[in-house]
Amino acid sequence: MVVAVEGLMTASLAFGQWTLQEDGRLTTEGRDIQLPPKESHVLRLLLTTPGVLVTKDCLLEHVWPDIDVAEESLTRCIYSLRKQLEGDRGLIATVYGRGYRFNGRVRVVARPGLVQAVGAHTAACPACGWCGERV
Repeated sequence: MVVAVEGLMTASLAFGQWTLQEDGRLTTEGRDIQLPPKESHVLRLLLTTPGVLVTKDCLLEHVWPDIDVAEESLTRCIYSLRKQLEGDRGLIATVYGRGYRFNGRVRVVARPGLVQAVGAHTAACPACGWCGERV
């Protein structure tokens, strides 16, 4: 499972009017936002498991590995991502006390003209393969 998702960690991912580019830029018509690395990583982890709860512990463990970081850092990342997404803020849902879930369809943009959907059948975190769950 982790091997299959590793390719998604470097692919461009399209959702709604937005595309998270391979290099961490969030683009839409007329906008090109260079996300900070942690925000890009959090968004990518959520996009690779649409419809699946990704726990706070999982996100903290994989976005800030080997660092004891407060949950507030993750909360600030989510706040900033929602602010960047403007009218699409509802795409990132909070499951209070547990984590976050991406609510939307995600397509992998592998190369120009090649698009495929990211399956929502996965019930595990893309980084570790165990801490995501359906809610």
